[in-house]
Amino acid sequence: MYSTGVQHMKPAPRIALIAVTQKGVEKARHLRQMLKSGVVYRPARYGPATASWDHPYDTALAAQVTALFAQYDHLVFFLATGAVTRLLAPCLTSKTTDPGVLAVDEAGRFVVPVLSGHQGGANAFARTVAGYLGATPVITTASDVIGGLSLDLLEDTLGWVAEPAERLKAAAMALVNQEPVAIIQEVGSKGGWLNAWELPPHVTWVPQIAALPPQSFSYVLWITDRRVDDLHGLAAERILWFRPPGLVLGVGCERGIPLAALEDGLEHFLMTAGFVRASITSLASLDRKADETAIVELAQGSGWQTFFYGAVELAQVTGIARPSPAVERCVGTPGVAEPAALRAAQAEHLLVEKQVVTSALAPQRMTFALARLAAVEDRPPAPGKVIFIGAGPGDPELLTLKARRLLAQADVVIYAGSLIPEAVLQYAPPTATLHNSAPLTLEQVMGIMTTAVQAGKQVVRLQSGDLSLYSAIQEQMALLDEASIDYEAVPGISAFQAAAAALHSELTIPEVVQTIILTRGEGKTKMPAGESLTALAAHHASLCVFLSARLSKAIQEQLLTAYAPETPVAILYRVSWPDEKIIVTRLQDLHSTIRQHRLTRTTLILVGEAIGNRKNRSRLYHTTHAHIFRKRSRARKSPPVGAEQGSYGDENDTRC
Repeated sequence: MYSTGVQHMKPAPRIALIAVTQKGVEKARHLRQMLKSGVVYRPARYGPATASWDHPYDTALAAQVTALFAQYDHLVFFLATGAVTRLLAPCLTSKTTDPGVLAVDEAGRFVVPVLSGHQGGANAFARTVAGYLGATPVITTASDVIGGLSLDLLEDTLGWVAEPAERLKAAAMALVNQEPVAIIQEVGSKGGWLNAWELPPHVTWVPQIAALPPQSFSYVLWITDRRVDDLHGLAAERILWFRPPGLVLGVGCERGIPLAALEDGLEHFLMTAGFVRASITSLASLDRKADETAIVELAQGSGWQTFFYGAVELAQVTGIARPSPAVERCVGTPGVAEPAALRAAQAEHLLVEKQVVTSALAPQRMTFALARLAAVEDRPPAPGKVIFIGAGPGDPELLTLKARRLLAQADVVIYAGSLIPEAVLQYAPPTATLHNSAPLTLEQVMGIMTTAVQAGKQVVRLQSGDLSLYSAIQEQMALLDEASIDYEAVPGISAFQAAAAALHSELTIPEVVQTIILTRGEGKTKMPAGESLTALAAHHASLCVFLSARLSKAIQEQLLTAYAPETPVAILYRVSWPDEKIIVTRLQDLHSTIRQHRLTRTTLILVGEAIGNRKNRSRLYHTTHAHIFRKRSRARKSPPVGAEQGSYGDENDTRC
C-alpha cells in the first residue's frame, strides 16, 4: 500500500528581466505579465517604478550585472547575443553554479540560451519564454528563420555542396536582381524542403524537372544527389548543382588494396550507379576494416564520418539484396557493404545494391553499396496538418513513442503552459515555434493553427493527459472541420492512470469493485441529469474526480451519502511532475486535508476501496481456471478465498 505522505514543492526560480531600450522594456514587461513572476530591470530614464517588480537603475548596465548574476536563477536579456556575452564574461564561474541566461532579440522573434543550458535550466526556460512570446527557441546552432533565399544559407546551414562553385556568384546575382530562377529539388530533409520556405515571387520551385513550366529562367538551382545527363533542354552553364549530404557508402575490400585503386574503383561505381561523390557523408564497413589504410585514408581525405560494425551486428541487418555465402563463411556475415550502408543510414532499403569492382591499378577486389540516410527523402512532405497529442500527466517519459516522434517533427507547437511541463517541450525540434495557449482564446489558437497549416507546416497541439478527457478538443476539431483542415489525434496517458501507478493500486479488485467512474464536481459547468456525485456515489465504484479541488467540501458531503467515512481517498497534486504531492487519507478528512495543503488546481481525487487494496485473487491465473491458452491443472485446487465455483463468469473468457 502507498504510505501516507507529502513531497515538498520546489521554490519558484528567481527571474530577472533586463532591457535597455524602450522596445525591450515593453517586451520585458509583457513577459513578466505572462510569467506572473520576475523583476524587470531597466534604465531610470523610462520613468519611475510602476510596480514592486519594476526596478529602474541610474548607472550603466555593466555595473548591475555582477549582482544580478549572483542573485537570480535566470537572467533574460532583451539584447543582442554578442552584447550579452560581453556583459557576462567577467562573471563566469562554473556551469554547475552559473545561472541560466537567455538573450531575446527586441522583436521577440528568437530566444537564445547563452549560458547554463542544461544544469542552469536555460534550455528549458527558453522554451517557456518562447511559448509566451510566440518566438522560436534557438536551443542549438539552428539558423535564423529565413524570410527569403540565400545561397550561403544553403551551403553553411544545410551543408549542401555547390557545383561548380564558380557559378555561385552569378546565381546569387540573379536572385538579388529578382530575375526568374528555378529550383528543382529532388531530395531534402526536415526543414530543408525549400517549397516550405518563404520564397521570393520570382523563384519557381518544382520537385522534378518534368514539372518545370515552359519558360525562360536566368538560372536553375538543381538539388539532387544524382548524376544527371538529360538536362531537358536547359543550358548547362546556367545550372548550379547543389549536393545534399545524404548518402552512406558501404565498402568492402580485399586486404592491402592501395588507396589509388580504391579511389579508381569508387569513381567507376558512382559513374555506373549514377550518383555523385559530393553527396556522400559517411563510410561504413566491417570492424575488421577499421585498420585498412586505404579505407581510412579515403574517409579522412573526403571528410566522411566512419562507422565500423561487428559481423554479428551486420548479420542481423535486414534488407540485404545480394548476400554471399562465401563472405559469410569467411567473416561471419552474409554481406559487408550492403548491411553496413543500411545500418549506418538507419534505412530499410538500399539505394544501390552491392557491386563488385576491380581496378587496373591493383589486383584486389572491392565492393560498394549505397544507402540514403533515413532522414533524407526523395519527395516533399505532405501539406500542413494539425496533430492533437495527449501529452500525459506530466512526466515526459510517459509520452507515447508516436507522440515523441510527431513532436520531434513539429514546425509549430501549441501547449498550455500551466499543464504541460517544460521537460515535454524538449522533444520539439529547436527550430519549432512555440505558443503557450494559456493566455489565448480559442479564436487566437485557431488563427495560429490556420496560418501555419496554410504555410505547409505541421502543427502539434499538446493537451495534458489523454485527449478523451476534459481536453476541449471537440470545439477545436469542429472549427478545423469547417476550415477543411486535416488533423489527427494521438492518445496519451491520463492522470488517473498515473495516479493508480503512483499509489501502487489496481482500481478494479475482484469481488470488491469492477467499475471505474471518471467525473468532476459541479461548478460553473453544470452536470447532466443523473450524473451528480450523489448519484454516482451509489455505485461504490472506484471514483476519479477531476478538476474539483476547490469543491472539496461539497464533494465530501455528496460522497458521504453512499461511501463510508473511512473509505480510502487519495489526493494527488500534479501527479508525475517533479513537485508532485500525494496524500492518502479517509473520505471524512477530504475537505480538511485539501484546505490544509492549500490545493486549488491540477489536483485529482481518487475514492474507493481499491486504493492500496491487496485482497482477493483473480480467477484468470488460478490453477482451477482453464482457457484456450492454458489447460486446467490435474491437481484441482480450491478456488480463491471467498470465491465460489463459477463466480468469476465464463471460464472461456480470457479478457482482463
